[in-house]
Amino acid sequence: MEPLNLDGPMRRIAKKHGIDLSKLDIQKIIDARDAREEQEAIRFTQINNQIKKKRLYNSSLISDFEDLSQTFDDFRITDAKQKSEFDKAKNIAERILNGEIGNYTFAGNAGSGKTMLAISILNYINQNNDAKSCYFASFSMLVNENINGIHDPGQRRDALRAESCIKNCDVLVLDDLGSETAMKSDTREASDYTQSLLFRIADYRKSKVNIVTTNNSSKELQSIYNSKIYSRLIAKKANNAIRFDSKDMRNV
Repeated sequence: MEPLNLDGPMRRIAKKHGIDLSKLDIQKIIDARDAREEQEAIRFTQINNQIKKKRLYNSSLISDFEDLSQTFDDFRITDAKQKSEFDKAKNIAERILNGEIGNYTFAGNAGSGKTMLAISILNYINQNNDAKSCYFASFSMLVNENINGIHDPGQRRDALRAESCIKNCDVLVLDDLGSETAMKSDTREASDYTQSLLFRIADYRKSKVNIVTTNNSSKELQSIYNSKIYSRLIAKKANNAIRFDSKDMRNV
């Protein structure tokens, strides 16, 4: 910071108002000015970070953007199993908020609330932490954008943008892993193209928070993907995984 200049105009103003500059604590004035400027810089940085966070989250790869607003308050608990799943998800959200990093896996029946609770975690973090950035990516949409991008420059730009968001966000939800094999009559190994994409994602996401949702069992995922991908993206700790066995919430 430049020193406070009390020459020229400021002295004339002080004289006009009868202020004796010799009695002022100049250093105190300088310190107060610096403190105000520092607080203003902090406030500007916080506002800028919030704008960036919101823009990143709103660029998520999801089929229905209204789903991005789902919170824990929207989750309807109708039985003991759903209560257990809800409590485990809320606990994971608190742990992430408090700085825990690692892989978390939500696996089980379609429509049982896996994606809703994963999004609720993202919104919980968005509401309670100004620093952590969140992003949601539908895996099937990501694969399609990459494949279509081979021949479509617009899709290619979208795919690269999504991959950049995945690389840079603090908390990622990778939704419906294994969905690209769901239409096959049996569980087969994913294509080389898909495996290569997941290798990049796994490499990006080292030492970050990754929440994977899937309809597949652990055994099925290991048959679909390379063991290194499985090891780097799927939860190893029991308290980092939730098995969803409750009813289809879409029929509730």
